[in-house]
Amino acid sequence: MQHPHFDTLILEGGSLRCSFTAGVMDALVLLGPLSFERTIGVSAGAMVMASHLAGQYKHFYRVAKELVDDGKFISFRSAWSKEGLMNLAHLKAHVMRHAPLNLDALERAQSRTHALVVTTHYESGEALYIEPRGREWIGALIASATLPMVTRGKVQFRGEWMFDGGYADSLPLDKAIELGARSMLVVRTRPIGDHVVKSTMDSLASYWYKDQAHLTHLFNHGHERYNATVDRLLLGGDDQGRTWEEIAPPFPLRTSGWSVGSEEVMLDYRLGAETAMNWWALKMGHVQHF
Repeated sequence: MQHPHFDTLILEGGSLRCSFTAGVMDALVLLGPLSFERTIGVSAGAMVMASHLAGQYKHFYRVAKELVDDGKFISFRSAWSKEGLMNLAHLKAHVMRHAPLNLDALERAQSRTHALVVTTHYESGEALYIEPRGREWIGALIASATLPMVTRGKVQFRGEWMFDGGYADSLPLDKAIELGARSMLVVRTRPIGDHVVKSTMDSLASYWYKDQAHLTHLFNHGHERYNATVDRLLLGGDDQGRTWEEIAPPFPLRTSGWSVGSEEVMLDYRLGAETAMNWWALKMGHVQHF
């Protein structure tokens, strides 16, 4: 029986919830592996994408476990400092010193797949789809994961100020279609069909950036766009013959909050691996769906 075929992989963000995503992708490496013409990663989903393309099995999982236990990555005492609640400078230093990305392997992977990292442009509020090269990868990944009110707020990449791609395009289905996608695999960090509401952090950010209308609009209405895409994903395809499938957690992840340790990371990673194996078995016809 042939392996499942998808031309596009989309990895949703979600900070440490992407431990689930890492479990999914590591399991698919062992089961498949699957190949894609293009891969699109958002925020921490882009970090998983980079580890996957570089062939670094359990890389994201290892880094996440180490960071949540060292007490320097997430610190409420630093919430109002320059780096914020989540210290991305510490993440960058830790990765470069203890778990560097294999940039040569990434370069080879990019000859086979069009890899895009989603960020939000600080001046316009529009989504940017970056194709990093070589040593640009770390900067692009940090830009995609820089959350207003949570991390340092914005970073400069290629001369432009950017922040977390999840605000402008958290589920880049339309971008994939624009690039020619016909069959898409979307790895989620929230259960299928789950809607989100405007968060307290969004309300604070909309007030903090009240003089920048394009950003205020994102913070006030981004959840509406997200929910509309969630509903669209439920359709499984469109009238143009394009199709998509979701791999998503069966229930909310343990890494959804701020008080997260290595046990929560481990459990969500294992759930991702198990979910991917169940999905694979169904696709290959090894089990029946009940």
